[in-house]
Amino acid sequence: MKPRVNVVSFIIFKDGKILAEKRKQTKEIDPGKVTIPGGHMEKCESFEAALEREVREELGIECDRFAYLVTMLHETDREDQVTHYYVCEDWKGEPRNLEAEQILWIEFEQIDHLDVEIDRKAAKEFFKKQTHFQ
Repeated sequence: MKPRVNVVSFIIFKDGKILAEKRKQTKEIDPGKVTIPGGHMEKCESFEAALEREVREELGIECDRFAYLVTMLHETDREDQVTHYYVCEDWKGEPRNLEAEQILWIEFEQIDHLDVEIDRKAAKEFFKKQTHFQ
């Protein structure tokens, strides 16, 4: 039986686009895929602490406020990820690529560029509710 782990993912929105990343080929899970950024929660870590740590590690920015969006299950070959999506509503700094192969900005019409089905669903949910998050 595969382990079940908690993962946080965060949506960064700017100029009508959301930030995505192309994962490095060396990653154990979803290598080379275009995804919404995020990462595993550490043991005894709160959602907010995990989000703050991951957004800093992956993009080098600080988010002032996170808003919950949706939780979905992502089944991989290695583990089942309970993925909790949040929207980073305000941030300091300019997002830069610190862990991925590359980062990119995608519009609603480009959601199919996301390779993971639950990321596409979360992005659609975000764009549907985006006026709520502005």
